[in-house]
Amino acid sequence: MSGALRASIKRVIPARLKRLIKDVRDLATPPPIDDVVLAEYVLVPDASEAPRLNFVISNLTRATAFGGVTTGIDVFLELARHLSRKTPLDLRVIIAEPDRETDLSIIAERAGRFGLEGERIAFHAVRSSTEAIPVRRRDVFVSYSTWMTLNLQGLLARQAAHFAQAMKPLVFLIQEYEPHFYPFSSAHMLSREAYDRTERLWGVFNSSNLQWYFEQVGHSAERSFLLEPVINDKLRPYLDSVATSERRKRILVYGRPGIARNCFPAIVRGLRRWVRDFPEAAEWEVVSAGTAHKPIALGQGRMLESVGKLSLEEYAEMLVSSSVGLSLMASPHPSYPPLEMAHMGLRTITNGYFGKDLSTFHPNIRSVGSITEKALADALSRACAEHGAPVNAYRNESYVRSDPYPFVPALCAAIAEEIGIAR
Repeated sequence: MSGALRASIKRVIPARLKRLIKDVRDLATPPPIDDVVLAEYVLVPDASEAPRLNFVISNLTRATAFGGVTTGIDVFLELARHLSRKTPLDLRVIIAEPDRETDLSIIAERAGRFGLEGERIAFHAVRSSTEAIPVRRRDVFVSYSTWMTLNLQGLLARQAAHFAQAMKPLVFLIQEYEPHFYPFSSAHMLSREAYDRTERLWGVFNSSNLQWYFEQVGHSAERSFLLEPVINDKLRPYLDSVATSERRKRILVYGRPGIARNCFPAIVRGLRRWVRDFPEAAEWEVVSAGTAHKPIALGQGRMLESVGKLSLEEYAEMLVSSSVGLSLMASPHPSYPPLEMAHMGLRTITNGYFGKDLSTFHPNIRSVGSITEKALADALSRACAEHGAPVNAYRNESYVRSDPYPFVPALCAAIAEEIGIAR
């Protein structure tokens, strides 16, 4: 419907009907996220002197148990493993927004990989914005997101006041610059405050790119720990076949239409321009992996075909048999797909972002300064023209390291000092 037609209809609609339409629209509009997730937790004193490590996350569901969620769980479990080597340590997971899909077995299943028994982990499900949460003198909290961090600030202050002790640090897993998830709004401002108003912020930064950006936009942490990206263990065995795998004329796209920061509209425009401009486009297939979507016409009979979310084994097979990768990310975080594509031998097109240049990470990455359709199409054409040339099987030593959590000993030593446990 054109703007002019919409305006004409509005002029002739009776005032009563206009009000009804507005009321219906208001009923269908969800409340602002900050109205939903902000909470003022009530401290219930727990006299136990046993030290306890707490992980606070919004929810645990099968649908979301991948990517950053599993990284957060694994960091918590690795901290628990290290801290409990010499001193008994209680473990608790606080679910801030439980629902019918909540599945607590997710953590118990992963605990075994870290030599921990799932039965050791207690759970507390938050049921209201004024939830009463038992807190000990020697509790330390690990937060998964800005909203959890905001909600814990008051609880930490009450812990310090009740037990007449210094404020404990809050360990915050900073895996993205979360204020960018929201337009300029109260949610945006509050998300920034999570970084600025936490009295003792210990940040675990998921990549040096993200830490650099965090500091450039004016934030600081009392202590910083770095979690650089590392290859998934399920992909690691395929590194040995990168140089020798047979490569099809296939462009593999990281396609998530519902996630704005993955720039899917720009990807589609770039592919359509590539189909139009690249003389051999008819010989290539274009596959989208990530989120399932309908086939998308690219012109001249070419289609962007979606395979949806693949298992890691299926994903690995797709990677080592493809020639070109395309993955965009409107964020200071590098995101994992370009790093995976490059290490699996794909000539990988991605974008820069305010100081981020992934071409320094791996020679297979071509970081474009523009995501206009011509810039993407030109980059794709150059990459496709190299099909058949030897594949670069370079391995970034940091990315293929054996220890995924080299920061953990230093962080555990600092936590141990705070809560008085042997190391």
